[in-house]
Amino acid sequence: MERTPVIVIVPAGLADGYRLAGARTEQADSAADAAAVLDRLLDGPGRPGLIAMHHDYWRQLGGRRQQRLAALDSVLVVALPEGTQGGTPGGASESLRDLLARAVGYEFTFDPEGSTG
Repeated sequence: MERTPVIVIVPAGLADGYRLAGARTEQADSAADAAAVLDRLLDGPGRPGLIAMHHDYWRQLGGRRQQRLAALDSVLVVALPEGTQGGTPGGASESLRDLLARAVGYEFTFDPEGSTG
């Protein structure tokens, strides 16, 4: 059985952007809806390798549930970065880099200017 590598759980207003980036998206209108989608993905067939949730939905899961999700060894469930963190412009790309490093075990480098050399 083939696993879907990445599924993103986000509000409807953000879903198209993630789809354009190539991620499978699941829309949720609230944190409760997102938790129900998460449960369906974890309990159903074809469990994904990585589930990324909108940061507000992740926060509302609560610390105890976040810890249980972090302990899973068959799927990584993480919060999407909010954008700049702590007022630093590089915060979003640093958070995304950390998320990807956890997901694949390899650290990526992002070049903001887009140069290749």
